[in-house]
Amino acid sequence: MLRDNSTVTVRELAEYFHTTVRTIYRDMKEIDALGYQYITEGKHGYRLLQNPNSPIRYLSKEEWLALTVYPQMSQDMTVRDHSYHCAYRSGIEKMKDIIKERDSGDMTALRQELGNRIRFHDQAGDKDTNRVMPALFQSITENRVLEIEYYAIYRDEVSIRNIHPYYITPRSGHLYVVGYCATRNDYRIFRLNRIHAARVRNEKFTMEEGFNIDDYLSARWSIFADDEEETTFVVRFHEDIARYVKEFNFYADMELKTEENGSLLLTTTLQSTKEFIHWVRSFGLDTELLEPQYIREELHTSFKRQNERYKR
Repeated sequence: MLRDNSTVTVRELAEYFHTTVRTIYRDMKEIDALGYQYITEGKHGYRLLQNPNSPIRYLSKEEWLALTVYPQMSQDMTVRDHSYHCAYRSGIEKMKDIIKERDSGDMTALRQELGNRIRFHDQAGDKDTNRVMPALFQSITENRVLEIEYYAIYRDEVSIRNIHPYYITPRSGHLYVVGYCATRNDYRIFRLNRIHAARVRNEKFTMEEGFNIDDYLSARWSIFADDEEETTFVVRFHEDIARYVKEFNFYADMELKTEENGSLLLTTTLQSTKEFIHWVRSFGLDTELLEPQYIREELHTSFKRQNERYKR
């Protein structure tokens, strides 16, 4: 802070480093002993006069993660109550040490400006998720069992689970934990913002040797596989929306075929009937499900009921 600002008060330093004014006075004496020359300008605070060459300060594991991995998965890193705020700030300070002094202020301004202008996340920040992250990352890196309080929305209840988190994967604007649930004795998927609390246990776990995340998620339209058996779907999209469908980010394997009139045929095999049909219906009258016949009939019945509802 002394390098980045013309003057800094004792209270500003204490607030920035989450400590007391007395501690700052003591630390300033130690800084002086290290060769950093500064003067006191009354109510304006300290002004740094000379910045001696100092050895490179290497990033800690937490600081490195806070600058690389965490920002991809979590928001509001610059907010003070974020779990990794301190590691993020100290990491930034160390990185500035290796930048030419004349460029340091420009880099700080550039980071702040771009941080405010670029929005990588399409979901609002979730402070509860940020609080769960430290335990989740510790569990993954140390292969230790994670005890979670999980809200199952389909049952509208919270239960305690002991899980072995294997992977964290994004789907449709949310983060999901894929792993083994020791409580249910099966592989499960947990939406991160439905984990209300997490605690790392002492027990170790080993990832199943034959588990392949790509195979596990291959027959899912988005993330969930509610069907025991796979179903092959054939859907026709009107020519007016065909180009938009082609731009869609598909998670599952599929075949796209453009017909002579410009309409688009999509063929895919899934275990996610509910998710897929919900997506198909979002296109309204511009799409038609051709196969399987029994789901086509279910949609016909559903549309008839909806039509009657709007006639009232």
